[in-house]
Amino acid sequence: MKSFPASVRPAGGLLRTRNFALLWTGQSTSAVGSAMTTVALPLVAVTTLQAGPAMVALLTAATWLPWLLIGLPVGVWVDRWPRRRTLLIADVASAAVLAAVPIAAWTDVLTMPVLLVAALLAGTAGVFANVAFNAFLPHLVGADDLMEGNAKLQTSASVALVAGPGLGGLLAQAAGPVSGILIDAGTFLVSAACLLGLRPDPEPGPAAGDRPGMLRQIADGIGFIMRGRLLQAMLVVAAVTNFAMLGITALRVVFLVRAEGTPPGTAGLVIGVGSLGAILGAALASRASRRFGSARTYLLANLAAAPFVLLLPLGGHGWRLALFTAGSFIALAGATMSNVMTMTFRGSFVPAHLLGRVTAASRIFVFGTVPLGAATAGLLASTLGIRPAMWALAALYVIAPLPLLTTETRTLRDFPTQTPVP
Repeated sequence: MKSFPASVRPAGGLLRTRNFALLWTGQSTSAVGSAMTTVALPLVAVTTLQAGPAMVALLTAATWLPWLLIGLPVGVWVDRWPRRRTLLIADVASAAVLAAVPIAAWTDVLTMPVLLVAALLAGTAGVFANVAFNAFLPHLVGADDLMEGNAKLQTSASVALVAGPGLGGLLAQAAGPVSGILIDAGTFLVSAACLLGLRPDPEPGPAAGDRPGMLRQIADGIGFIMRGRLLQAMLVVAAVTNFAMLGITALRVVFLVRAEGTPPGTAGLVIGVGSLGAILGAALASRASRRFGSARTYLLANLAAAPFVLLLPLGGHGWRLALFTAGSFIALAGATMSNVMTMTFRGSFVPAHLLGRVTAASRIFVFGTVPLGAATAGLLASTLGIRPAMWALAALYVIAPLPLLTTETRTLRDFPTQTPVP
């Protein structure tokens, strides 16, 4: 893919290039559908199946559990297989699994175990898609355009976080919560069609001699992370903040709808408006990195935004919904900016032939905490109540980035881009 110097890049940047425009269109479309499902799926459990807080949290856990079960071998397979083909198969599988949920509801066979299995299978396809995408993007856009590509994709994903929950909530009121899940299935087919339209350069195969056994290849990915102190520190912070935030996410619908009596449409709107912060964070990421440096931007995004999560459990009925919205807005702005810095650093620092394994090892450590966070949230909500559970998780989120102050991250302007010699 052609890379343009910043001074001569056409208006619109990467979006003026065919391959990235197609990739961005497909990913953005499926991101809207997935954001709708984050509201629609728990609403199906709450309103259709009368599930309690623990079961709703378990539903979120099931979506992320595949990272713990198969995350590491998926990294090896992604480094062995063509990554675009892996993305295509994952999109089609996701569409089929999600379409089965409304079909089960319309034929009166939908139960909570069926919904949990659907969440588990969709999560499995998501593991393959996530690892393959993060390994494929640096190949498609090149190192010079990786920051811009990540920022644009994060911006559209953030827009999806705004539009998706609101649409999911409104559709739930108008046509039932399963309607949003059906639309999500269709968006994965749009993503698959866009992938079919790409004309990328041939993907590099595994490096010479890089086909030892599964365990050895997994160890290579983990070993690369263990040799990099920056990667280790960033992974620990991301794991703990994900544990806390996804625990809050698992409870937010039942907190707003059941505990506070917020109508589903209003709950979706509140969640969506709070997600506007993610758009701001993605839009400012490249500019902040150029002005302050990628490492400084990463550090500030984590430390300054975290305390605002405490506004979420302060939220509630009436005017207090504004507190919930404001806390979500600022926390997501910081988290999204941090994500752009992290993905760009990893994409430019890790050798291409190891990128799938390193991404999988990183994601299993980070995303593997999500089912634990969701399950913990359900346990806390069942024993202490929903609001105290959110307070506990918010406090953990606030303290999670503090260890960064003891690492070399606080002395760097920019993250390194050269890969160390093994």
